[in-house]
Parts: sequence; C-alpha cells; structure tokens
Amino acid sequence: MKTVARFLWFLVGLGLAMYVAFAVWFAFVGLAYPYQLDYGEGIVLWFAQEIARGHSIYKSLDAFPYASSNYPPVAMALAAALMPILGDGYAGGRLLNVASAVIVAALIFRIVRVETRDARAASLAACFFLGAPYIFHWISLFRVDLIGLAFAFAGVYFAWRFDRKTKLLFTDYCLLISCFLLALYTKQSLVAAPVAAFLALFLRDKRAAIAFAIALGASGIAIYLAMDVATRGGFTAGLIDSNATVFLPEQLGELLKNFAFKFPVLILLAAWSWIARVRARQWGVLEWYALVAFGALALSGRVGAWENYFFEAIVIACVFGGLLMADSGLNHLPSAIRHLPFAIRYPLFAILLLIQLALFWHDPRIAADLIARDLPANRELATLLARTNGTIISEDMGALATSGKPVAYYTFQYSSLARAGKWNQHFELDGLRAGAFPFVILENGTREDVDYFRRFTREFVSALDRYYGLTQTIGKYRIYTPAPPLRLQSENFGDAISLVGWSAQPEMLQPGNFKLTLVWQAQHSIPQQLTAFAHLERADGNKVTQDDHAPMNGVYPTTRWSANEMVRDTFALNVPNDLPPGKYVLRIGWYDTDTGDRLAVPGSADDAFELTTFEVK
Repeated sequence: MKTVARFLWFLVGLGLAMYVAFAVWFAFVGLAYPYQLDYGEGIVLWFAQEIARGHSIYKSLDAFPYASSNYPPVAMALAAALMPILGDGYAGGRLLNVASAVIVAALIFRIVRVETRDARAASLAACFFLGAPYIFHWISLFRVDLIGLAFAFAGVYFAWRFDRKTKLLFTDYCLLISCFLLALYTKQSLVAAPVAAFLALFLRDKRAAIAFAIALGASGIAIYLAMDVATRGGFTAGLIDSNATVFLPEQLGELLKNFAFKFPVLILLAAWSWIARVRARQWGVLEWYALVAFGALALSGRVGAWENYFFEAIVIACVFGGLLMADSGLNHLPSAIRHLPFAIRYPLFAILLLIQLALFWHDPRIAADLIARDLPANRELATLLARTNGTIISEDMGALATSGKPVAYYTFQYSSLARAGKWNQHFELDGLRAGAFPFVILENGTREDVDYFRRFTREFVSALDRYYGLTQTIGKYRIYTPAPPLRLQSENFGDAISLVGWSAQPEMLQPGNFKLTLVWQAQHSIPQQLTAFAHLERADGNKVTQDDHAPMNGVYPTTRWSANEMVRDTFALNVPNDLPPGKYVLRIGWYDTDTGDRLAVPGSADDAFELTTFEVK
C-alpha cells in the first residue's frame, strides 16, 4: 500500500510540475511575441506608451481622441519605466506580470511553510497557484490584474506577519498602507485585501484599526484628488464615468459555474481548512481575506469581467488548501476520514488532488496553434497599417499601438458608455456615414455576435454595414473600407425586413460571376430564421441562376437582428456564357427557412420584388 501511495503522490507532483511548466513556457512565449495575445492588452500598452511619452492617459470623455484609461496608472507607469530597456512593446508589461505571479506563489509558499512547517505542503500550494488554468491564461499577458494581485497579497502577507506582533510600529502601518495603495492604484476593485486587514486589526485593536482605515482612506483620497486636479477631471472620467458597465446575472452564473467546475477539490479543501481554523477561534487576516475575497466574486457579473476576477479567491484557496495538505492539517479532516488508517487516508488524499489536476486540464497546443496562425496575419496587418494614413478604428487596438498608429477610439469603453446612455456615438457614427475612416478592423465573430463581445454597439455595426463593405480578410482580421454608394431603393418584405439599397459588380449583366450587394433593415426583432434569395430570370419567368442563403451565409441569422439594424449581404450569381439575347429580370425576396413560405411583397403575385432589368444584345 505504501508503494501505491508513493506512486499516487508522485503523480500529483508530476502533474503539478507539468502545469507549472506550461505556465513557464507560455510566459516565455509571451515575452518574445510582439503582438497582442488578448483584447485588453492593446489599450493597456497604448496607455503605457503615452505615459512614456509624457502624455496624460486621463482626459474628458467627450474630447478627441476618444480613449481615457479606465484603470489607475501604477501598472502602466511601471511598464513605461521599463520601455527604455525593453522597448515600447509588450515585453515590459508581460515581464511585470510574470514576476507578479512568481511573487504571489512565493508568498503562498512562505505563509503555508511557516504555518505548517511543511515544505512539501507549501510547495504544493504554490504550484497549485502557478499551475491553475486561469493563471496560465493570464501569465503571458500585459494586463493589470496579476500586478495588482501581487501588491494586494503582499499587503495580506505583511498583515499576516503582523498578526504575530504584540504591537504594530509606525513603519508597519506605512508598509501595509503602501501595499494596499499600490494595489488599489493598479486596479481599483482590489478592495478585499485592505478590508480583510482592517477587520483582522479591528479584532485586536479597534483604535489601531480605525487609525489604519483613516490613514489609508485619507492617503487614497488625497492621491485621487491630486490626480483629478492634475488631469482636469480626467481621472474621474476614466475611473468612474467610463466604468459605467451593466451587471449581467447570467454572466455571473456562468463564471461561477466554470470556477466551481475547474476548482472543486481545491475549494472544498480550502473551505474545510477555513472552517476548522474558525472553529478553533483563529480569526486572522487570512480567514477574513478568504471570506471577503469569495464574497467579492459577485463583482464578476460586471460586463467585461472574466477569470481575472477570481484571482484573489484562487490565491487564498491555495493557502488554505495548502494548510490542509500538510501532515498537521490532516487532523482537521472530517472524523470519518481522519480515523481511517494512514495507509488508506494518505493515498485517498492524493487521489483527491489528482482529480483536481484532471479538472485543471488545459492543452498548451491550443495557445501554440493560435499564435502560429495569428503571427502571419499580424505581420501582414502591420504592413498594411504602416502605409495607411488617417484615423483607423480597430478592435485589436494593440495592432495600432505596435504600428505607431494612435488609438483614437477605445472600442469597449465607448460602446459601454453608449449602452449606459452616456455617449451619443456622434464620432463613430458620423465618421462611418462620411467614410472618414480608411479602415475599420474587426475580428472574426464580432460582427455576428456583437452583444456577446460588446466591443461595438448595434448602432455601430449597423452603420458599418450601411456605409462600409468587407473588402479584405487577413487571418482573423476583417478589413472594412468605405463602400461605393448604394442605389437607394426601398421595398417592404412582410413588414419584417425592408430593402435600403443595392449595388452590383459588374453594373451590366454579362457572363461570369455577377456580385449583388444588398443592404437590408429589420423593422423589428425577427423570431424565425429567414432565407434571402436573388434570382436572375428570363422575361418569361424561367430561372437562369439563383443564390438562396441565410444572411452572411448563415453566420448571422435573422433571429439575431435587432429593430432598425441594417445588414449588408452579398449574393453571387453565376451567369452562363451562352446567355442568349433578350430581357432579364433580377428578383429578390425572403422566405421562412423551415416552411418555405415567402414574406409578402406588396403588389407581387409571387412575393418577389423586381429589383432591376437587364437587356442582353
């Protein structure tokens, strides 16, 4: 049995080592990769570049350029400080992220090691953090979250150390306040750590806790007011006004479900360890931090939140899980397990950890394949951007930042403001109508699922389809350019969809490929899936060629359309070479995909609209 137990624990160590190796590999890949890996990186890089150039990153939201940082400056300022050494790309910010993850793991190791005097348990706890799939996803990114986490958890670590002191010195308070201020001015939502420190201190010394809270609050407010005055209100606009995102209960539920599925054993072990310590009246900063950090998961319902809102919960779960992994921690297990013979209990614990490692599974080849596919596209896009002048709107704002182009429009920020009724979209909508942007660059899937990604509004993509056309695809990038003017022509189809206008290439009917572009507009939301058709017919009604398809070849069905939204679609008609002379009619319409029933067209016997006629001689 001992041999089996040792083998199982060997598998636990091997599995953790594999996951940590994945994280280390991805960290080095990120340091060497010159392009954006995640949507949020590009705008953070742009603001770091602006700081390095001595420009303010906080400004009024109604003044061009339309981009104001919605994060405090610490992470971006640190990255800017590294740019003279590492260049003005992602390397500095990603290096800070990697260092932050390592620091957090080291602090986890230290806490568990001191609490248990068990280096093996401490190593397991630290490796569970570094090997977690959420950390793998973020360790290579230039984002503020892990950097802020390192400051916040450093504050928790020092508060934990001070739990053992009879009386705190002035320098101790200064150290705590500095860590928490750095955390809050890296990411403003990192409130769990200072709240936990206050609550732990309050149980020991109410006056000291109140003094700590006053000092932290006064310092934070003073910095805030100084920043706001220096930026003429831009700091408030960026951190408060531009974070006007909505709360989505369904998003919260999905993220919590995913977290529970990925970390069930670790959460269970941490919860049992926490309960055991609380029952033993061990109410220190660690216990408070676990309570507040897990409570703060409710914030992950905010639009834009993702796995990054779970970092603090993961950290403290690793700490408490590590306390239970120690030999001394086994005494806190349920009595039914604790009273099992050691020969059974020991391998059983290893099996639980192996289950957790199995649920951690993530394939690094997915990231490798994604980078391999995106690298050529990024290089080609960079070449295209380098020779293009004018204001460019790009979903991948990092492509602009690394190509020396300004970020004139922060897509997610202003789309969120528009959804909250705080932005009228005059800049982007008027610019689209006027064809003012040489390129509008979206990524695959964004136009078809705009409400999921929320980086643009329905009004934006509607105007994009009305005045711009998709002219080039480079890997995952879809390049839109100003489209030729439409032949404006209106017609109603079943009081559900109307025609806005059309264009054709070539303009005259001739053998070969005939491309017909139609712009539709939804009269209201459409509950059923509809198929559009374009038929080229002889004067006697016989069909020559046709193209029937769901909008955008099925990727944007009518069930996703919203009221008044305009959608551009293209039909390809293969005109035969032996087309005899005579009159030909181009007819369009819609029918229900399931039943085949056509939408009614006023004045038409067969519910098809005669778009235009051609005379072939």
